[in-house]
Amino acid sequence: MKKPNGDRIKSYKLSRKTILNLVGVIKLVLGKKVWITWELDLGKPDHPEQRYFTEVQLKQIVEGATGQYRVLFALLAGTGMRIGEASGLHVDDLDLDNCVLRVRRGVWNGREQSPKTTNAVREIDIDSGLAEMLRQHVGEKRAGRVFEARNGSPISGQNVLKRVLHPLLKRLELPKAGLHAFRHSRVTMLRKNGTPEDLQKQWIGHSSLRTTDRYSHTHQELEYRRLAASKVGLNFVVGPNGPKIGECVAQ
Repeated sequence: MKKPNGDRIKSYKLSRKTILNLVGVIKLVLGKKVWITWELDLGKPDHPEQRYFTEVQLKQIVEGATGQYRVLFALLAGTGMRIGEASGLHVDDLDLDNCVLRVRRGVWNGREQSPKTTNAVREIDIDSGLAEMLRQHVGEKRAGRVFEARNGSPISGQNVLKRVLHPLLKRLELPKAGLHAFRHSRVTMLRKNGTPEDLQKQWIGHSSLRTTDRYSHTHQELEYRRLAASKVGLNFVVGPNGPKIGECVAQ
């Protein structure tokens, strides 16, 4: 589109949030008597798909991290804990001989508080490898937090994200993602390995599997889908020299 003088008019694409804010201001100026009769179609909000890490990517991230962050990322990957729950984890919450962690508190804005929900208060069973990592990390420490900032305060999720995870992902040439991606990865891994539903809920800390369903990314795992399809194939041969139905070989 051009102005009368021939110059091209610049066009701008506004975000949905900006449009809603502008409409809100206009409504305040004009008053309810004016806008009450309006029929506006502002569309539906976008729901970008939550990022998650594949098992290969998780290995890269844990091996690429250093210090306490290697243990932290292994913990998030192996438990699906929220970052606030990991920040509030104390040494006496660890029963490493029995490979059990107890979630009793979380950290919000630098302060310890009760977990997000009643379901968040839980026990999480871990594998012996993760238990050994935690044992070596804790060492002779018998009290206090498992993870701490340099000044002794709880680690900040935002600081871990901006100063550790994002630079690490950039170095590994992996797409940017938040710390919640570890939680999505854990649910996906549990689903892929056929973990019983009651344990999924307990370990992740959800009240229902409907919530947990939103964390699963098995639909993006091609090899997992291919293996699942082969297990439920028709399992018969078509013709004397035909292929066996139920098998699929990657090209």
